[in-house]
Amino acid sequence: MWVPVGVWVGMRPGVAQIVQPVAQFLAAFPANLLFPVAVFGIVTFSLRPDIWLSPLMILGTQWYILFNVIAGASLMPSELRNAAQNFQVGGWLWWRRVALPAVLPYYVTGAITASGGSWNASIVAELASWGDMRVEAHGLGAYIADATAAGDFHGIVLGVATMSVFVVVINRLFWRPLYYYAERKFRLG
Repeated sequence: MWVPVGVWVGMRPGVAQIVQPVAQFLAAFPANLLFPVAVFGIVTFSLRPDIWLSPLMILGTQWYILFNVIAGASLMPSELRNAAQNFQVGGWLWWRRVALPAVLPYYVTGAITASGGSWNASIVAELASWGDMRVEAHGLGAYIADATAAGDFHGIVLGVATMSVFVVVINRLFWRPLYYYAERKFRLG
């Protein structure tokens, strides 16, 4: 969803000057302020926390993708846009041959940052409580939060070490090759 929005905003400098500060404010907005609403909704409608706590993670990380796509679209050379316009390249062809290649390296950078942020956000988002109501997902973040609440130092170290290994392996095997591919194949400058 953020790619078309980011491209649209990035290609309009006046709109970008308005949207960027709003997006920066929303990125800084602490997701845990929404925990009462999330907990109330999950308990009231008997929803599965494993699924319905995920939007709290996404809320804090999606902005990295938007910022980077806006940056990529705003740095798209005007010559490229003018050539596409002169050759009447539009619709899906414009997206496939102009916009997506131009923003892909920026999108990947934003996705890498969002992925890293979501690992940290999972610690907070997988365990939400408000008053007497408590909902908990079954994931590594909830494990770390439970170990922290119990004062289990060894459990905390095990959880954080496991998360660190996951992050390093995913970065090495997935994000790094994807980033190098995007940089090599779609670099405009």
